[in-house]
Amino acid sequence: MSKKSSRGITKLSFYEQVGIIIPGSAMLFGLLYFIPDLRGVLTKDGVSVGQLGIFVLLSYAAGHLVAAIGNAVEWLMWKALGGMPSDWIVREDQTLLAPEQLNQLREKLQVLMGLGVEKVTGMDAKTWKPISRQIYAKVMKDGQTSRIDTFNGNYGLNRGLASAMLVLAVFALTQSLWWAAVGLVVVGSIFLYRTHRFGVYYGRELYLQFLILTDQPKPKIPRKKTESA
Repeated sequence: MSKKSSRGITKLSFYEQVGIIIPGSAMLFGLLYFIPDLRGVLTKDGVSVGQLGIFVLLSYAAGHLVAAIGNAVEWLMWKALGGMPSDWIVREDQTLLAPEQLNQLREKLQVLMGLGVEKVTGMDAKTWKPISRQIYAKVMKDGQTSRIDTFNGNYGLNRGLASAMLVLAVFALTQSLWWAAVGLVVVGSIFLYRTHRFGVYYGRELYLQFLILTDQPKPKIPRKKTESA
């Protein structure tokens, strides 16, 4: 989500910058090639500050359109691979954590969150999903989501770029540019491969950061007593 600074100016989050604006910009630049009438926006007498601002806004809007397509691409990809990586932890053949770490995870769920889970492996994925969300909330509360959010941002970036390449490939086909369509599909496949890698990194990092959380509550710093005048 975007955040507001102390001056009231809205700041875009890391995910919005790399996962929304960059894919949206890539799609718009690609459309400039397939739709010549749009080229005048950037090529006429250079680019003014106002034009750049409009382009960023258009990229943000286009990025959300690309993200909607990315959601469908994402669903199809992980459906074929047995679900989201954060849910792989319940599979018998999971490789996110070692057996010893799985036991530690179960203990942490009891100590830190009061959840009595007898065995993680073999649990239904739908039952585990809200637990994984609660794990992220706990890690976020302790301020340990930096690496997780970085992986998530790069995941969104590659998912968005893969979807943008898919959209541009469709435009290429409408103009019978087969060579361009094939090239865009190849590039999109590379971005989709990177999406898979960062998705796995995210799933593994989520549980690793949870495992290193301390079992002891943070000590409270006593307040200093003010002397009365």
